[in-house]
Amino acid sequence: MVSSVISAGVSGIQGGLYSLDRSAQQIANANKPPEQGGPDNIVEPMVDQIQGKQQVQASARVVEAGSDVLGTLIDIEV
Repeated sequence: MVSSVISAGVSGIQGGLYSLDRSAQQIANANKPPEQGGPDNIVEPMVDQIQGKQQVQASARVVEAGSDVLGTLIDIEV
C-alpha cells in the first residue's frame, strides 16, 4: 500500500516535469510565428508552468508522506 502511494507521487512528479518541459519549449518558441512552431498565445504555456510546478510540489509531498509512513512501519516492526 505505501509503495503504491510513493509510486503515485513519483508518477505525479514525472508528469509535472513533462508539463514544465513542454510549456518551456512553447515559451522558448514565443518569438516564432505559429506556422513555424510558435504558440498562438503565450498565456497558456505560462499557466502550464505554474500548474506543472504545483503538481511537482504536491507530488513531492505525497512521496514524503509515503516515506514517513514507511519509516514508521519499519520502526514498529523492528
